[in-house]
Amino acid sequence: MNATKLQEKNELKARISGYCSEKGLSKADLAVKAKVSEATLSAIENERWEKISDSMVKKLQSFLKSETAGNIYDTADFTAVVSLCDTARKYKLMIGLVGDTGTGKTTSLTAYSRRKNTYRLTFEKSMNPKQFFASLLSEMGIEPVGNINTMVNKAANGLNCKEEPLLVIDEAGKITHPVLLYLHDLREKTKGNCGIVLAGMPYFRDNLKKNAQRGKEGYSEFLRRINLWHTLGGLSASEARFVARSNGITEPEELRELSQKRRFGDLMNEIYLKRILNGQMEY
Repeated sequence: MNATKLQEKNELKARISGYCSEKGLSKADLAVKAKVSEATLSAIENERWEKISDSMVKKLQSFLKSETAGNIYDTADFTAVVSLCDTARKYKLMIGLVGDTGTGKTTSLTAYSRRKNTYRLTFEKSMNPKQFFASLLSEMGIEPVGNINTMVNKAANGLNCKEEPLLVIDEAGKITHPVLLYLHDLREKTKGNCGIVLAGMPYFRDNLKKNAQRGKEGYSEFLRRINLWHTLGGLSASEARFVARSNGITEPEELRELSQKRRFGDLMNEIYLKRILNGQMEY
């Protein structure tokens, strides 16, 4: 094995150990969450590199990257997200967090989810209830087997056994009616021990209200159980300038232009393009 490959695999071992330590996960939990075998993680731990293929290294690197938020800036919105998550966790609340695309919801929640006993998943429109709870169980390091009722109970029992757990569901505005009904059951089974943060686009709250007003099954009950709502306000001009300067943008005209960006995602896209055009990074 050449020196570069060996360094890459040693770095992977260190990142896995650091991730497990941060999250309070065992290697068995991580194996389920990352969808690899315990034998693979054991081989990495014991540096039996001949058993670890380059494709497995790439798979685990990709997994760890998906669990990393990237650059974090201490904006008012980021501070608000951290405070909301802390509040939900401490007081076992269910909190709705809404903001337009690009306001940094996912980045902030990804950063927060590195904490112990915090479980984050993104709802996909194609998910049926069993797929949703299989994803949740995998996130918790629990084998996703059994029928839907078994899965709901496994998730509830797992959350109720943890100290101050927090469940974070991103793209909550896409949650379908069948999944919402089972999520309501999960909330009822865990409300004495688990906080929940539901993050979505502004239409998330509006759609819940509309369906509740129409008398659609479960919506009034679910909406009533959301204890608090918060709407992200976007970047201030000073925050946008600070982020731009932190990324090497110093030309006054460019800073004035970027200070008008209110959505974090838009700002970072513009910064990335300007750094390319200024020759600060390769295409």
